[in-house]
Amino acid sequence: MRSPNPLFLSLLIGLLSLTAVAQEPVSADSASEAAEQIKTARANAAIISIQDAESGSEIERVEKPVLRYTEPVRGNVYGTLWVWGRKGRPAAVLELIRHGDPKSDTCQDWFCFHATTDRPIKLTATSGQVWTPQSSDLKFQSLPDAPVPAETPAARIRQMKQFVRRFSAHEFYMRGRVEMRLLPSAVHRYEDRERGLIDGAVFVIAEGTHPEATLFLEAVQPPDEAEPIWQFAIGRSGAAEMVMFYDNKKVHHLPQIETFPPPTNSYWRMMMKCN
Repeated sequence: MRSPNPLFLSLLIGLLSLTAVAQEPVSADSASEAAEQIKTARANAAIISIQDAESGSEIERVEKPVLRYTEPVRGNVYGTLWVWGRKGRPAAVLELIRHGDPKSDTCQDWFCFHATTDRPIKLTATSGQVWTPQSSDLKFQSLPDAPVPAETPAARIRQMKQFVRRFSAHEFYMRGRVEMRLLPSAVHRYEDRERGLIDGAVFVIAEGTHPEATLFLEAVQPPDEAEPIWQFAIGRSGAAEMVMFYDNKKVHHLPQIETFPPPTNSYWRMMMKCN
């Protein structure tokens, strides 16, 4: 009987080691803590109601957060990203951040909203706050030198991921210039064929794990064009000054927010003591 090939044995051992690491169970304490965090985030999101300001009809929130993250470098920080609007482009995006130990008197929940629809909307919270943005936070522009959108959803998301790799961004804040990164996978996908929106996706622009902005990529059919095109827009999720580039050319700039924005601004936030 021939002896096994040494190279094959080493590859097999390595593969088994990787499998063992991947299947290592999460500790009961970690799983319990994560479950408690998402339970708290869901309860906080549930105090928010958003309506179409003209018709009064309720705009439904997507049931689950589209993103969850922790920030060990900033201390005890846990965050989630939520969207309102189950059909077509979301009407609003909420970044919900818990700062500090819930058992501490200094613990705060931050609700950071940006409007992503041109329709007038009205937010009401059970705690009494009201937000009535006068415009969308998104300013769409065509994607430079982009190919025609592909025929299938699978092919279009591959195109989008290729576009995302060509974006870059940085922000200026307390520590000076900070490079940001674009998370490679879409956190939300949508379409609205009746409005000429063939396909759309939301990507996150982050500092480390913390979302600072959202990138909307859409395949749309303009009424005056023979073929569909790609367009993009940037939404603000933080107060810092941000600069975005595509193929190393500046395509968007968000100035720093110096003072707390009024509740008619397209970007708005509220803070509450942790329950």
